[in-house]
Amino acid sequence: MMLRSIIAFLLVCQAVSAFAQDSTRTAADYFNRAARQYVKEDKMSALRTLDMGLQAYPGDPRMLKLAEELLKQQQPRQQQQQQQQQQQQQQQQEQQQEQQQKRQQQGEQKQEEQQARGEQDREGGERRREEGIDPKDAERILDAMQRQEKDTQEKVRMQMRPARRARIEKDW
Repeated sequence: MMLRSIIAFLLVCQAVSAFAQDSTRTAADYFNRAARQYVKEDKMSALRTLDMGLQAYPGDPRMLKLAEELLKQQQPRQQQQQQQQQQQQQQQQEQQQEQQQKRQQQGEQKQEEQQARGEQDREGGERRREEGIDPKDAERILDAMQRQEKDTQEKVRMQMRPARRARIEKDW
């Protein structure tokens, strides 16, 4: 119980000291911290630090100048990103259009093929009707199909049968 109260007291003291340190920062502290972040290529953190510093010290010329520079550098990057996004969108649209054209061409080809098949089927059907199948050939085909069906039925029955269990001798 005593240990918990000591830990709680230490945490409160730490929070109060952190708050006190934040409130005692000068404009130079904010500028230096933002400049270090800028040099480390952490520009977003530098902008956040400058924002906090400008809220505390709104008229500081060094922080204003650094913020302007960061924003100037950020604008061309944003423009480049926008251009890249636009190019990507254009490429995607072109690809979609090409795919649609291919689909349309394939659809047209299928329709043409189906029409050609339909015409061939009509011609072939008329020929078959004229020629017909010999009754002996039809009987042989049916017999072969029945034999094949019996074989498959027998194979299925063999697979469905339960396997014989081997008797296990118990050695008690």
